[in-house]
Amino acid sequence: MAEDPTLTALLNQALAGDASAAERAWSEIYQEVRAVAAGAIAREASENPSPLEVDENDLSPTLVVNEIFIRLGRSPPLAWDSRRHFFGAVRNTCEQVLVDEARRRNARKRGNGRKPIPLTFVKGELAKDDTAYDARDFGLPTALEALARAYPRAAEAARLKYMEGKSSSEIAAILHISESTTEKSLAFARAWLKRWIDEGL
Repeated sequence: MAEDPTLTALLNQALAGDASAAERAWSEIYQEVRAVAAGAIAREASENPSPLEVDENDLSPTLVVNEIFIRLGRSPPLAWDSRRHFFGAVRNTCEQVLVDEARRRNARKRGNGRKPIPLTFVKGELAKDDTAYDARDFGLPTALEALARAYPRAAEAARLKYMEGKSSSEIAAILHISESTTEKSLAFARAWLKRWIDEGL
């Protein structure tokens, strides 16, 4: 695909802390990054025809996309030189995500890994005393606090859904964002929280 100087400018504005530019860049690149993730997952599956039994903790393209953005945000370059530079980093990061996931799966298969912790709460479930108690046991409140320091909007969306039982449309109205942005924020929060809890950060 031809170089897009406008996208490169948006990515660099996002690097500089421009939240509006970050949201516009996310909207422009999300589907293409997701296609990269889906292709990598398909290749990995074809090369490993006997994967472990699938459960809700296995990777999906959406979870891989969110993990890619988490890692790129954790170790960003000083600047993006071009679209090619950015998507090269996306592909490299995607491959590393899949390598790390394969290692975790192998550790679980050997019985040496941490017990997987599903993040499958329905909306409002953490408002219940017994469920909230279980959540405290595996560190979800601490993880939410850490998420809020780095990505406040995603953390607030997760809190509103899981602790207050708000619907996506209600969350969108409260945070003054679109429903599609709300869903992306919730998916990002879930991936971030899963990584935090699984790795015992």
